[in-house]
Amino acid sequence: MGLVRHVTKNALAIGLVQLLAQISTFVLSVFLARYLGSENYGAYTLAFSLTALVFLIADFNLNFQAVVNVAPNKKIAPQYLANTLFLRGILGAIALSVTFVIVALENQPPEVSYAILIIALATAFNWLNQSFNAMYTSFERMHLTLLTSSVERMFTVTVAIILVVLGFGLDVVVMVVLTGSVLQFVLGFLVCSRLVVKPARRPKLDQAKRQLRGAVPYAAMNVFIVSLYSVNAVLVQLIIFWTGGSHSAALTATGMYNVSFNMVTALIAIPNVLITSLLPVVSRMYRNSVDMTQFMQKKVMKYMFTLGLPLAVGGVILADEIVLLFYGAEYAPAVNVFRILAPAIAISFFDSGMASVLASARRVHLITVANGIGALANVILCIALIPFLAQDGAAVAFTLAYLILVSVTFYFLSTKVFSIQVVDIILRPLLAAAGMGLALLLLPEVNLLVSLAAGAIVYFGLIYLLKAISHEDVEILMKILKKT
Repeated sequence: MGLVRHVTKNALAIGLVQLLAQISTFVLSVFLARYLGSENYGAYTLAFSLTALVFLIADFNLNFQAVVNVAPNKKIAPQYLANTLFLRGILGAIALSVTFVIVALENQPPEVSYAILIIALATAFNWLNQSFNAMYTSFERMHLTLLTSSVERMFTVTVAIILVVLGFGLDVVVMVVLTGSVLQFVLGFLVCSRLVVKPARRPKLDQAKRQLRGAVPYAAMNVFIVSLYSVNAVLVQLIIFWTGGSHSAALTATGMYNVSFNMVTALIAIPNVLITSLLPVVSRMYRNSVDMTQFMQKKVMKYMFTLGLPLAVGGVILADEIVLLFYGAEYAPAVNVFRILAPAIAISFFDSGMASVLASARRVHLITVANGIGALANVILCIALIPFLAQDGAAVAFTLAYLILVSVTFYFLSTKVFSIQVVDIILRPLLAAAGMGLALLLLPEVNLLVSLAAGAIVYFGLIYLLKAISHEDVEILMKILKKT
């Protein structure tokens, strides 16, 4: 099978996984937000955000390290998988203990403490299952991730929606999430062992120690990435409560932030489809030809930014219609949050593939530095803005911090690996997006679907007229991929 077919198959599989995860999570969030109410929904999302931060201990970004090391040398996979599961088990137990201590020390309502502990246990199983997903990626068999994820998503979302509609509360919903996580872990072990690679019978402690030490740069990178995505919701709840707000007000603000943040991150996740499927390819390509890698990276960034920009512009202009359509008038305060976060969509599409190239060029420490700068900026901005702007302040902090992160990453890519002219990537799409935005503002008040269709027609029509993407570009890219 040629490289293009490999990339297409794997990108399609990962794309379907992401699509399934984002659509199912979005559908579930709509039902939970409407049936549980903003306060309980805030508690539900707070539990996920807090455990994501704590379980950075258990993750150590061992998956990223596994793909980089196993993809070129699959003979080490059985022992590598056994070591990874062992390390995740030890680190996961530590993370669970830390979560218990946090819950014991915090003065949270009992139902919130219960939700945090159950979601923490579910997260432990999810982190273990990620070890199997790393093997699927290393062997370029991402369709198996689709298989295991589909089973878990169908079970969790279907059962949770049925139960919440029947009148069950937050305590039952989190138990369903835990059951789904256990189910996915068991299925992942069976699928990986029989169809990809079976873990060695026991870990090798010396190798595991070296693996853990080698993961330190990846771990630091992951700490910053996850904190950027998770810390804002936690800080909204804590800062509002510490500055005199009630638990109810703090949880409600958290719910407002997460309603919009979850919709935006669903779109931000789209570039990860391409990044994940290309990581093994880029790793091999960079060793063979830096010039080919440079050409491909330029085209990837150009195409992805062209696709992401209209989503951001449409989100800013149509935010009120989008949020109120799905979540109702109770979540009107989330409209501004969505509008502030929407530009991050275009930023994420521009970022496509840069980390993969830096990792392949053995410049992981630069990814860590970029993410560290972005994470630090985010925390500082949250502390400064949330006391005055509540959930809107958290949204401003995230968007600005994400822009800083991607700008620093682009600087490192252009100065340490190979140069890329940013004007060639963004100028014409920006002109087309300006035309789209003007058309949407001048368009009479109509149905949301009509507005989206009109905006898409104007934008891609201008893209064609401006010759932002030519047929020659696509043909050249396909030829290079076939020769790699």
